[in-house]
Amino acid sequence: MKRQPGPEFDAVQAALEAWRHRAADVLLIAAAVLQAVPVTASLLGYSPPLTPATRALLLSAYVVMAVSAFLRRFDYRVRLWTALAAAYTAAAAANVAALSGPYTLVTLVNNTVIVLVLFGSGPALGSAVVSLAIYVTAPFARLLPAVARLMVAGPPHSSAPDPAFWMRALALGASLALMLVLLDRFHAFLLSALAEQYRAKAELGREVERRIAAQRRTEDEMRERQRLEREMAAVGDEERMRLGQELHDGVCQELTATLLRCEALERRLRRGGAVSDTDVAPLSTMLAETIDNAHNIALGLCPIEPDPEALAPSLRALARRMQEMASLECEFVSGGDVRVDDPSAAQHLYRIAQEALSNAARHARARRVAVELRGSDRELTLEVRDDGVGIPEGAGAGGMGLRTMAHRAQILDGELTVAPAPGGGTRVACRIPRPA
Repeated sequence: MKRQPGPEFDAVQAALEAWRHRAADVLLIAAAVLQAVPVTASLLGYSPPLTPATRALLLSAYVVMAVSAFLRRFDYRVRLWTALAAAYTAAAAANVAALSGPYTLVTLVNNTVIVLVLFGSGPALGSAVVSLAIYVTAPFARLLPAVARLMVAGPPHSSAPDPAFWMRALALGASLALMLVLLDRFHAFLLSALAEQYRAKAELGREVERRIAAQRRTEDEMRERQRLEREMAAVGDEERMRLGQELHDGVCQELTATLLRCEALERRLRRGGAVSDTDVAPLSTMLAETIDNAHNIALGLCPIEPDPEALAPSLRALARRMQEMASLECEFVSGGDVRVDDPSAAQHLYRIAQEALSNAARHARARRVAVELRGSDRELTLEVRDDGVGIPEGAGAGGMGLRTMAHRAQILDGELTVAPAPGGGTRVACRIPRPA
């Protein structure tokens, strides 16, 4: 088989090499056992007449084959080529000695088949040439007197091969050529089919690995989503507790104070006392403060009105309140199309900006914060930059606030980036796509 690129063909070659090793071991042992029968018969005198030289060559060839079969510490190729050389020596001796029977012809064919299977088409072609050469040259070798005296047991041959011999030689050559072509093509087809099978198996394995990895990612995302939902629920509970505390300590206390003052004025009027503008004026002030506090609490519950244009003004008001409460310089800049048609998306973007400003004021020790909202036809970008101490190395997105911001961005099919800002500080950017 021609060398093909790819791990599948490498796997086929490795499997083929292992199979050839096992096949060589079995073939050598089987040949040694089977050839023991005619060798034993020859030693006991049950073989055709043989000269001492022919008998010695055949016996030596068998010894070499037997030793090659059981010397497992040597490479199987060396052992196999040694055994094949011995088999060819025995076949040549048998052909020169004019031994009749199928052994002389079968050995020449078998050797070519063995070489083709275990070594490939190139060595098999050489083996076929050697087999044909042994068959054709043996009759001419018998015509030599010295060879005839050593190898031929019987009357010497004095005539050249007849036309029937050449027909047999031609048939042998054609059979070897046809066998080489057919077996080589079949060999290549099998190896290609095996390579395709390996490729399909490898692709199936990769697909299974991809699906397992995708399933694991999905499970990780589900666990992360559940954890973030629990954290957001905890944040919501804390926010409700805070608002309840503010209502109790702020609005309720102020309303209680107003009620007590009204009851005091009512008792004064029942006793016939006079009530002046100075007595009523504090009530108006207290009610106005209570209304402001209630408005601020309501703004915390729902900071944005359901209006596509409400996000930018709400962020500007948030920046102004942060500047007043945290004593830091906070500016807001907007540009492009900053409308948000989905009120839920506007709420998430507002909460992201609120969390980023809170982190800048509480943790970053920033002096200046910039909030920027820019929109285009394809995306909307919210960016918060501060000049504080930045994010500690290794902190990543481990804080609950950062994870909550990332979860809100994921809900909007957007991307949250938290990185060092140019010139120092932290830059928080959230990009969300525009609906098509």
